[in-house]
Amino acid sequence: MRLSEWRKSKGWPQAAVAERLGLSSKSQISGYETGALTPTVEIAIAIDRLTDGAVRVADLRPDLQDVRVIHSAAAEAGVAL
Repeated sequence: MRLSEWRKSKGWPQAAVAERLGLSSKSQISGYETGALTPTVEIAIAIDRLTDGAVRVADLRPDLQDVRVIHSAAAEAGVAL
């Protein structure tokens, strides 16, 4: 799923996503959504966690196809990944 689709499905403005990710500007979110900016590894992982895997690291950074993020629900359930 694309970041913009996920964000709109939640009814969140870009500023809300930026705030939750600790970013200073909603323009960064716009850049990630349009592909004009590439998120850092840390931000890509944070987006994956924020969206509970709906927007995967590989969706944002194809060069990180093998990165898997452990989500809190799986960790709390003791699921081995």
